[in-house]
Amino acid sequence: MGDRLQGYRRVLEAREPDTSAERLGVLALDEIRPVRLWTARNPATPPTALAGLAEDEDDTVRWNALLNPNLPDAALRSLAQREEAESGGRSFIVRCLVVHHPNASAELRDQLVAAGACECPRPCGRYAFESRR
Repeated sequence: MGDRLQGYRRVLEAREPDTSAERLGVLALDEIRPVRLWTARNPATPPTALAGLAEDEDDTVRWNALLNPNLPDAALRSLAQREEAESGGRSFIVRCLVVHHPNASAELRDQLVAAGACECPRPCGRYAFESRR
């Protein structure tokens, strides 16, 4: 029971916006999935930790890292390339969010638009980031 309680405490710590960036970096490596998931969602998680979470083995952790507006461009590019490779270029679920991510570089946006990741003004991923701020 002690291990379970410790895991729960780490989840609460990962959810807290006042948790230090250094501590969030440690929590990003936690063995317990919900700890990593809430660390990915925390707006105070540093970009380096988010980049690691964007490569997590768990797709829900990766998704939550993608929705964090602090995810760096290199991690966004990696997520876009991963989706393209896994779907054979047919799926744009992740790339539609990447193209409108506030940290996506102009070069990455141009590449994704050319690939068909966005056909604005139809509703697309840009709204996901506007609501989280």
